[in-house]
Amino acid sequence: MIGELSWAALAGLRFVAASRDKGSMYRLNWDGAVVAVARAASRPLGALVRDLRLRGRVLGGFLDPLEDAIFLTVALRRLGVPASFHVGRELVPWVPPAGLFAWVQCGGDVVSTSLPVREQYVEVLCVAPTPQRGIDI
Repeated sequence: MIGELSWAALAGLRFVAASRDKGSMYRLNWDGAVVAVARAASRPLGALVRDLRLRGRVLGGFLDPLEDAIFLTVALRRLGVPASFHVGRELVPWVPPAGLFAWVQCGGDVVSTSLPVREQYVEVLCVAPTPQRGIDI
């Protein structure tokens, strides 16, 4: 499993790097994400997220929250976990304009942050796993 986690982290980092565009723009080609066969995780999801982040930081350094969510989505899908990528807009911003935040969910659980994103953000984008978007179900 150690080698598999490193390959998944590398796939996530490569996807992030390939998605960067000029300035602060991203072109996310989810159809080009790695496809894996869905299976039960061999360890608790929290441990997978922690270990993937550790490998990602060793291999590619720290990522901002958006890139971290992209990275985790692709890496978890590479391991066969049906992760979905979400973007939300602040419900009540401290100062205008409202900010955006990205997170990852597996099933109904938010796995990429401890922030109460469902209470503080209105979801504006969800990229759920499909056979064309990184996981074979």
